[in-house]
Amino acid sequence: MFVSKGRFAMLCLAAFCSLPVSSAEEEVSNTVAQFENSEQVGKNTEPSWWLSSHETVSKTIGSWSTNIDSFLSGTESSQPSDSYLDVRFGTVLSGSDRSGFFDFRTRLKLPNTQDRLRLIIESEPDSLAPESLRGESSQQNGIVNSALKSNISAAVRYIQEDIGLDLDAGIKVDFPLDPFLRLRLKQSDVTGSWNWWQNQEAFAYYSKGIGARYGLGLGYATSPTLNFGTDFGVTWLDKEGLFYVRENFIIQHSLNEKNRMAYQLSFLQSGEQSIEPDSFLYNIQYERLLYKDWLIGQVTPQFTHEAEDDYDGTFSLTLSLAILLGPQYLH
Repeated sequence: MFVSKGRFAMLCLAAFCSLPVSSAEEEVSNTVAQFENSEQVGKNTEPSWWLSSHETVSKTIGSWSTNIDSFLSGTESSQPSDSYLDVRFGTVLSGSDRSGFFDFRTRLKLPNTQDRLRLIIESEPDSLAPESLRGESSQQNGIVNSALKSNISAAVRYIQEDIGLDLDAGIKVDFPLDPFLRLRLKQSDVTGSWNWWQNQEAFAYYSKGIGARYGLGLGYATSPTLNFGTDFGVTWLDKEGLFYVRENFIIQHSLNEKNRMAYQLSFLQSGEQSIEPDSFLYNIQYERLLYKDWLIGQVTPQFTHEAEDDYDGTFSLTLSLAILLGPQYLH
């Protein structure tokens, strides 16, 4: 169980992606073309390798989840498993620089063991303050390097849905192992076309110290296909003695069943005693369902303006694929 995080991340990359990584942007472009061409093939032909792989892994996730649940509870599970694994990887191009990223998240749900307890295995962002991120949290100089340096955690989560409480106790797989404890409270409501949410979080990592986070968001749906939203987040890290603040303004537009657009404007600040501007950024994300509801291609051009560079704009382009695996994605 205590396999190194590099080997574990590499196994995830090989099993769930199985894609060449010699040239990241060519990989994404060629893979998208392959998926779109395969979608046109008649149903009477033999399944492609990527369809067979997706089916095998999705069934394995459901089987593992059901077997673990039956073993721990002593009761045969009669419910279909809704455990899942999400994998997202791609490349970020900025001028002559190129970097890759690899993220995954998985959740094993054990309904017969105890409704309120869930075993969570997921990737951890490199930063405890997402308000400070300009791009992908796991960016490295290649997809493989990002996978090797993925931060993985395993935790048991206690959920009290009536008050929006999550309590996580677990270990971040690092060297040395990094135990942590997180307490989160969430509230949300929908009134007509309006919706709002509010999150409060306190956390303590053995290596990174303690911190707290607060988030508030508001959304308005003008139609089923067009949504406006704004959110505010602030994080305090005791070890750094800094506050990180971020405001996001987002428009989401569903063009049709396969194509979606999102427009985002963000302002970032930080400081110890007083909050000072760090940067602002704006981007457009185009998202397309390449196959059914589990294979998604994403293209995100972005301009970032840093205060330390006198707000000169820096352009970047993110190309990525997201693969959703689990029994609910078998059709």
